[in-house]
Amino acid sequence: MKNTKGLILILLIVLFLSACGYHRQETEVQLPSWIRTVYIAPWKNNSTELHLGQWVTQELREEFLRDSGLELVPRDQADIILEGTIESAYTTGLSYVRYDVSVERRIGVECSVRLVDAKTGKEIWKSPPIYREEGFYVGKSLMKTEGFKENALKKISQDLAEIIHHRVAGVY
Repeated sequence: MKNTKGLILILLIVLFLSACGYHRQETEVQLPSWIRTVYIAPWKNNSTELHLGQWVTQELREEFLRDSGLELVPRDQADIILEGTIESAYTTGLSYVRYDVSVERRIGVECSVRLVDAKTGKEIWKSPPIYREEGFYVGKSLMKTEGFKENALKKISQDLAEIIHHRVAGVY
């Protein structure tokens, strides 16, 4: 009986150590061989969220540096240019303590993105509109609420960068 318990314990340890775990699979952009460099243009921002275009641009640059195999270069040295526009941002109530007092809000962002051949200016690819939403809490003060909203917008910026990177990687 003691040996059986020991054997079962050893088997369980082996199973745990050899168990298949979930992990993020790294992807590589499958672009034509002539595309080796990319310029990520500063995003246009048609929304009222002041820094949103800058945050998306920065997150995109970081995503491409981390995972694309493309070299980020100045515009005049690029094979392709990635351009984008924040078309709109909107805030709505998400949950309420009364009909006129929200405790949680949602911010949504719509954007468009395209790839352009840097030498010819010809559009290579254009994405359909991309939408992202994120909830945030209403704080006890306006400054606290704005801080929560800023965090939600930064999360949206990260999500957009990842989505766009994966869509560009799937173009070819």
